Amino acid sequence: MYRGPGKELVAWNSALLYDMIYSQPVLYEFGRIENPVLLMIGQKDNTAIGKDAAPPELKKKLGNYPSLGREAARRFPHATLVEFPELGHAPQIQDPAQFHQALLKGIR
Repeated sequence: MYRGPGKELVAWNSALLYDMIYSQPVLYEFGRIENPVLLMIGQKDNTAIGKDAAPPELKKKLGNYPSLGREAARRFPHATLVEFPELGHAPQIQDPAQFHQALLKGIR
């Protein structure tokens, strides 16, 4: 993906994503979304952009997706939270069958 055909597009989209993460927090806008939202979160994910530069006391709190997922779901008017206890950052890759089953159930 990063070295094959279309690598320039992948790099550009990655740059846009990181710019958005750093400059456009959207947590405070979740309540404005009226459509149903399906959040699918691997509970073993501990990804947090900038975690490596955070002070030690804050670092412990960053990337706590069991807590973050529930908080995010509470902020949407119509959210369904699907938690994958044994999966991490990419449940769609780690267990595609489980992910797809939950996705299809969630969008029906």
